[in-house]
Amino acid sequence: MGQHVRVGGPKLPKVRIIGGGLTGVLAAFQAHELGVRDIELHDRFDQLGGQAVPRQDHGLELRERDLTFGSAADPVRRLLESHGVPFEDIENRKGAVTACNGDLTYTRDFNGPALRTRDLGLSPLAGDSLADRIRAYPTDIAQALSRICQWRLGGWLDEVHADTAAAIGVSRVFPVGPEIVEIAGLKRADTNHDALYGIPAPLWGRLQSLGASTPKDGLGPFFMRLRQALVRLGVTLTAPSFVSPHAALAGRNADEVVVWAADPRPLFKPFDLEAPKPEAHSLVTYILKVRYAGHPPLEVRNFTAQGAVTRLRLYETRGQVLLAAECLTETRDTDLRREIHRLMAGFGGAGLSLGETLAIRMEPRWDILSLDAARKLTHLRKALTRSEGAAFVAPRWEEQDVAARHAALTLDLAQALQVSAPAVLAA
Repeated sequence: MGQHVRVGGPKLPKVRIIGGGLTGVLAAFQAHELGVRDIELHDRFDQLGGQAVPRQDHGLELRERDLTFGSAADPVRRLLESHGVPFEDIENRKGAVTACNGDLTYTRDFNGPALRTRDLGLSPLAGDSLADRIRAYPTDIAQALSRICQWRLGGWLDEVHADTAAAIGVSRVFPVGPEIVEIAGLKRADTNHDALYGIPAPLWGRLQSLGASTPKDGLGPFFMRLRQALVRLGVTLTAPSFVSPHAALAGRNADEVVVWAADPRPLFKPFDLEAPKPEAHSLVTYILKVRYAGHPPLEVRNFTAQGAVTRLRLYETRGQVLLAAECLTETRDTDLRREIHRLMAGFGGAGLSLGETLAIRMEPRWDILSLDAARKLTHLRKALTRSEGAAFVAPRWEEQDVAARHAALTLDLAQALQVSAPAVLAA
């Protein structure tokens, strides 16, 4: 993965990682890549993977949430493959459904809203809230986008951080009406237009974005292989093991680096800081057996601002295609199936047959970032830096993108260990 040059003393410190989800596991691999050989990984549960580990039903993986990686050049995938963890290349099929004047618009190879507009002019991005981001669009787009976000979040958009746009799929809008060459020209010429507008990949030749990968044989074997790879490297795995913030802070040796990859909220109390209020919103996921004439995996997002379903995911496990319907509220079986067919009508819905429901699960999600939480996380990081310097690494918990979160964590680890950061981060 690259050569790393020690610029400090002759021996690298021990790295102790709290949290055995994907972030903690990647921290262990990256610490080893940076030259550390004394690594401990603690998790409160008896298996790695955290909330990403799927439940099983007769050997089928019931995935309330999925986990995909980039193509062969993805640094996270390359890191894991270098330790013997296999991946399968897939076509990153996605789509979106948007309402316009009572009709539904089905957009392939793009998972943001497709909204009609008369012009492409943008106002400057001013402010950190989701409402500020929406106000940068032309009025016709902004009004439609506000309705979608209010339906999806049910809260005051001025209190939600702009980064939440990525979590709910509205980080980019496909403007319907203007010519594609005009949109593409503005995206190439201006960073704001590039950040706020998107184009379905095939329409402007960006076919590389359709490539992705998934762990071979499913998520269960994936996390088992991660564990085996860590053991081969000599990483000490301690699970179940509960490490309190006090133990992590007060018990840290002078020659030890701690990575807190677990829930950050317990860290506020030792510094007498007010923790952010939980911004959890509960989503209900229904998982159904299906027969599908198309090719999974496929993700379809709902931007009609109607119904209960926010997202559909079709995936294959042990030769059986399953459909996960993510909903804002519980819904009757007949209504759910009617809505699934309605959303899938533009994506091979005629070849979709819905079978039995295997699971219904309501669970909180923490991907909605409030302005209050963003400010308080910044205050926490400053307090940690004042108290511990670079030796207590706080991952970018609010970052949803695995690759971006891993890149930031790697830079922080390299600084704490006083080694050069890997050049592959720039790839």
